[in-house]
Amino acid sequence: MLEHTPDSLPPRGGFRTSVRARRWSLSLLTSLALVATAGCDDDDKPVTPEPTPAKYTAKIRRTSHGIPHITADNYGSLGFGQGYAFAQDHVCTLADQIIKVRSERARYLGQGPGNTYVGSDLAYLSLGVIARAEAAFPQLSEEVQQMLTGYVAGYNKYIAETPPAERPADCANADWVKPITAVDLLAYDIDLTLVGGINQLALTIAAATPPAVGAQSVDKQAALRPQMPTLEQLRTLRQTDFGSNGWALGAERTDNGKGMVMANPHFPWEGELRLWESQLTVPGQMNVYGVGLMGVPAVLIGFNENVAWTHTFSSGQRMTMYQVNLVPGKPTTYKYGTEERAMTSKNFTILVKLPEGSVTNYSQTMYFTHYGPIIAIPDSAAPGFPPGTLGWNTQTALTIRDANIENIKFLDQFHGMNKAKNLNEFKEVYATQQGLPWVNTMYADKEGNAWYTDATPTPNLTKDAATKWITAASTPGLNLTYGLYNALGIVFLDGSDPANEWQVEPGSRSPGLVPFAKVPQLDRRDFVFNANDSYWLSNPAAPLTGFSPLHGIENTPQTPRTRMNLITLTEKTATGASGADGKFSLDELKAAVFSNRSSMAELTREGLVARCTGRTTPVMFQGMAVDITQACALLAGWDGRFDTSSKGAFVFREFLGAVPGASLVNKGILFNVPFDPADPINTPNTLTPAPETGEDPLLLRLAQGVASINASGIALDKTLGEVQYTARSGARVPIQGGLSREGITNVVAYGVTRTTLFEYSATRGPLISGNTGLSNAGYPINNGSSFVMAMQFTDAGPTANAVLTYSESGDPKSPFYSDQTQLFSQKKWRPILFTDAQIAADAALVETNISGG
Repeated sequence: MLEHTPDSLPPRGGFRTSVRARRWSLSLLTSLALVATAGCDDDDKPVTPEPTPAKYTAKIRRTSHGIPHITADNYGSLGFGQGYAFAQDHVCTLADQIIKVRSERARYLGQGPGNTYVGSDLAYLSLGVIARAEAAFPQLSEEVQQMLTGYVAGYNKYIAETPPAERPADCANADWVKPITAVDLLAYDIDLTLVGGINQLALTIAAATPPAVGAQSVDKQAALRPQMPTLEQLRTLRQTDFGSNGWALGAERTDNGKGMVMANPHFPWEGELRLWESQLTVPGQMNVYGVGLMGVPAVLIGFNENVAWTHTFSSGQRMTMYQVNLVPGKPTTYKYGTEERAMTSKNFTILVKLPEGSVTNYSQTMYFTHYGPIIAIPDSAAPGFPPGTLGWNTQTALTIRDANIENIKFLDQFHGMNKAKNLNEFKEVYATQQGLPWVNTMYADKEGNAWYTDATPTPNLTKDAATKWITAASTPGLNLTYGLYNALGIVFLDGSDPANEWQVEPGSRSPGLVPFAKVPQLDRRDFVFNANDSYWLSNPAAPLTGFSPLHGIENTPQTPRTRMNLITLTEKTATGASGADGKFSLDELKAAVFSNRSSMAELTREGLVARCTGRTTPVMFQGMAVDITQACALLAGWDGRFDTSSKGAFVFREFLGAVPGASLVNKGILFNVPFDPADPINTPNTLTPAPETGEDPLLLRLAQGVASINASGIALDKTLGEVQYTARSGARVPIQGGLSREGITNVVAYGVTRTTLFEYSATRGPLISGNTGLSNAGYPINNGSSFVMAMQFTDAGPTANAVLTYSESGDPKSPFYSDQTQLFSQKKWRPILFTDAQIAADAALVETNISGG
């Protein structure tokens, strides 16, 4: 067990820091006061002790936009430099997340709304992330152990030398900002692996209590008991668009025959899931550039001298929910085949700060089946069923199993990827570690190879069990499997039937998972891509088929955004993204990323304009006479792009927002030609003809969109940048891009997926349209395109451009808090500085040498 207490920290004087800006330097000199008195002999002179060598030493070179390039002679010192630089930018976020995984939120922050901090603390105790981290640390590779311990020392150095009042406002003088241990950091990193699964359902664990049997005593702590989350809260967490686009281009599709990568993850702009940019170098061993999640000592998306990669969130399943049948009269005993199994239980006690400031103990017993913790979710998740169906009643209980709960390989996975020199080494990391938690991978290298895989940990059900599940989940009707899959995207199985167990197979990282040899993979020399639909069309010329539906769904309609990605990648015309030769240059790649084309506009705008042009009478919508004349004229003059200067994009968004989601991907209100698996890029298509009598359904949808805009109080002729924006230090920054349902690759939106304590910088009022996010404040943005990168290998090495849309620092006082947000607003890129010569030539260069430990 690793221990690290405040008393074990070196004194501030034990750290050494020097700063050198370009073309000048400042040395920190130490002078010794020597006592020299007449008649003193040598024995009376003070003895100066030899300084203790610092355990860690690193160089941090910050270039334009505050990007740190960290160099050290070993991995411990590299982690030290990274942890220190990260803390300079985001100390509050990591400090907050550490008290979350340590189950100390209620101790420092009180009960929380709806006792959510109480529930969070209990949930993380029941998940055992601290205990898991203690057990996992010795099993990590030596290099990763060094990175972790060094990172913690660097973070703690920043805390020790920064007065509490001088920290960012979110945590200035907060008593919960304190030194951390390597176990703390590893526990938080383990929590990040659960983002695609049980992490989203944490509050359902604390909400699960057994049904009353017999006489019950008065619950004296009822006021502190965690409340069950609402269906809407769960739906928001489960259906938040952790989207992304990722392209890897091989030799056949690039102008120089070498690989290219386009990274466009769509992640929160606020909270703990932001990405942080850095370069990590141990000379002769590793030199990697890119972004990582906060508090993770590695690069998750990026490149080195030889290979590059990006990720997109997998559409596969990371967990399964089970309903177990209980033994009558025994609410903590469940049936399993012909057996009766007693649940295990454990009592947890946390400290809770009460409103008047005192602290009290709160205890709750948590229960577990052999699958995992017992949970409780709202009955509204399964409409049509009697109340109590999804709670814990005398007949049934819910429990859950997560494929990442035993994933201790993720840090070694990323470390191995960071060091890989070629495709074989890169694949070998996947085969040996199998630690990627929830993303697809698109890879390209300097040799012109492209490779795709969805190697995320996936439950290994039998073919019969998987088939039965997907059949029930896709068959409308009154069954819990269909209801929970459509409401929350959850796999729901009968846990009392052993046939639904995960199957143990040789070669898997943990028992019950699909081994790497059987996950979707594709090697190409033209391209691979993903935009959050399944692996099926990673390259439409070579569809991947025959995998478990828990990996994803095959032969199914693709989202409008996936279609736009594929149109961009496959078109080979003079006006297409890659030109008539079909070979991307770096400039063409960058232009394609911010083209803001909309597949839905390209399919429907002209036909819609033809239908509304000449309409002189209002359209009746819900008893209102709606004038669509101005809207039609704006659509006619719009170029179909979602740029900040676009007029008409606002109208089209609300028109499309009035169309049900199912009609965007198949035959219905919009399209007359249905989806065809044999032509997945081009179908569905062709507007549904207007009826011979009665109102045109398309014009009704346009009228509904106009009515929504009118209700917002915003003029129809506003440019997109006037209604779509993010907030930075009280100022509005216009934002380009659009929604996934509009078929735009450059996605921006509003999201609430985070667990940090801090207030949202972008707020909105009551929604007018749930499909578009329109409120009377327009479209505030805090989610979507985050680290956008276009890179290419050349004979001289990698060359790349990027923009981190929400900027490098989370501190509003920092000059790097909104500088890149302004670049993104204006479709501007910045060069990635990778070589020593490029870094040294940067006019904004500031070097800092740090040591300590």
